[in-house]
Amino acid sequence: MGAENETEMKEYTPTIRARMVARLMGPNAISATALSKETGISQATLSRWKKGAAKMAPMPKKVEPKPEDERERVTGKRTGKRSGVEKLALVERAAGLEGEELGGFLRREGIHMAELEQWRRIASEALGRPRRQAPSKELRQMRAELARKEKALAETAALLVLKKKVAEIWGAEDDDTDGRSG
Repeated sequence: MGAENETEMKEYTPTIRARMVARLMGPNAISATALSKETGISQATLSRWKKGAAKMAPMPKKVEPKPEDERERVTGKRTGKRSGVEKLALVERAAGLEGEELGGFLRREGIHMAELEQWRRIASEALGRPRRQAPSKELRQMRAELARKEKALAETAALLVLKKKVAEIWGAEDDDTDGRSG
């Protein structure tokens, strides 16, 4: 099976599906794209679940949350995975904090110092690497012009070498004459 089918083959429990459909169709519904970014489940999968649920019998009014979901609702702390953008934003926000301020920040965000340190290391490694970019149009033009000039210079050098060899073989005719007829 190809790598492109790997995400399609991922199995989700009926409970997860029900919770996701409830988030997509409930009173405070969010888009499949937003939910995908939040949960890591592909937008296409979420849309397919929503479409399938709309064809089925009506859903129960409320899906009971798990204890960790309840904790998130009450405290505002996320318990699931965070995206790379969210992690980088947290690293940036924590950059100027120390001591008790940092501890309070970590508690409010529901993350551990070890996680923050790991995210800092990953961010600094990623930002420290030079990014390879395709050459710009101007750079390509300059390279082409340089190649053209190098070719012209090589031709000129070859002509000078030939001129020197011709002068050695035939002698320099100009050297014997002083410009007067005689």
